[in-house]
Amino acid sequence: MNLGRLKSYQRSFAKYGATPKALKWQSQKAAEQRYKQIISEISFNGKSILDVGCGFGDLITWLRKNGATDYTGIDLVPEFIKVARERCPEHHFIVGDYFQKPLKDNFDIIIACGSLNSNVKDNLVWRQKAIETMFDHAKKAIIFNMAGRPPPPKTAKGSNVWFADSLEILKYCLTLSPKVIFRSHYAKREFTIFCYRANTIINQ
Repeated sequence: MNLGRLKSYQRSFAKYGATPKALKWQSQKAAEQRYKQIISEISFNGKSILDVGCGFGDLITWLRKNGATDYTGIDLVPEFIKVARERCPEHHFIVGDYFQKPLKDNFDIIIACGSLNSNVKDNLVWRQKAIETMFDHAKKAIIFNMAGRPPPPKTAKGSNVWFADSLEILKYCLTLSPKVIFRSHYAKREFTIFCYRANTIINQ
């Protein structure tokens, strides 16, 4: 487990409580903008869903709008998971670092909403490995969003966010599957990708 990232989020939680700022998001509006993109291109009805870096489980409300019922959330921060379990006791939440130790179970759809933005060592390699890990364990599709654009803004020294080259990430996803949807119209420095299994029918 990445102890540096864990402690950083724990400090944010101690300062801001169960709010988007504890997740290092700018605002509730910014969070909801991401949620809208996540549900835009796929039906969740009857599908098993894993939310990687689920935080407080706020995405559940939006997934339900699109038919979701079978939901599991995982996050490396125990404080986040405690809040999520209290808010949504009907769903399953796990403490863990999915990108270092994936769950044995596969899921129809695996989502990473805001959990691929950390500024870490070997940023591009880390992201590619994380995307591949999700895709290897997804039966139908993965969905993720990420900070970045082409060309990416320069990451400030000491920043907790690394800005990716969105076209570089898109190109990598196309090595995993020919069925990819890329959305970047909704924000200046962010994008969302849907990467489907080749035999999956999009929007079903």
